[in-house]
Amino acid sequence: MVFVLLSIMISSLVLAESVSPEEKVKTVFSQIESSLIPLKAANQLTKNNIREVLNQYLLPEVNTQYFSNKVLNLNLAKVSEELKGEFVTELSIQLIDTYSHLLSKYNNESIQVGTSSFSKSGKLAMVNITIVGKNKTNKAVLKLIKLQEEWLFYDIVVEGISLLDTKQKEINSSFSRVGAEDTLLHIKSINQRSQSSS
Repeated sequence: MVFVLLSIMISSLVLAESVSPEEKVKTVFSQIESSLIPLKAANQLTKNNIREVLNQYLLPEVNTQYFSNKVLNLNLAKVSEELKGEFVTELSIQLIDTYSHLLSKYNNESIQVGTSSFSKSGKLAMVNITIVGKNKTNKAVLKLIKLQEEWLFYDIVVEGISLLDTKQKEINSSFSRVGAEDTLLHIKSINQRSQSSS
């Protein structure tokens, strides 16, 4: 019995290690694409519906804590433990909104996944995706981090602009002007407006 359990654990570890960043991206985005196709066919490709799809398939594969900590950067030390969790929640909503905007004009295009490039440590990876349409092609770079042998998303770069870098600059500027609590309130206000207008 112990031998069987050990065998299962070892095989699951090997399986986890064998998933490359591009395989993770392909798996997640094939699920997303499969959900977008019927929405498009039913003329229900709204931002709210796209968000629901992304919350179901993408958000569980995002390291929201890492993303939030990198955005807060040097300001992390100025944030109470209570507010840190709220920042993670609100910044995650903005991350999903960025992906939602990228996919909002989806028209049964082909989502193609490129190969990975790695950092020197091998813990960070960048994967190119291309959304090929009849008239327009959109490109993005997805950034992933490897934690405990699993690749998780943490940033997206669209048209050369990193969401993480953009949010980091916004947060730095806001913290220096109004501090942590008002910065959080401002982010919440943006998120509420965005979600109510969809």
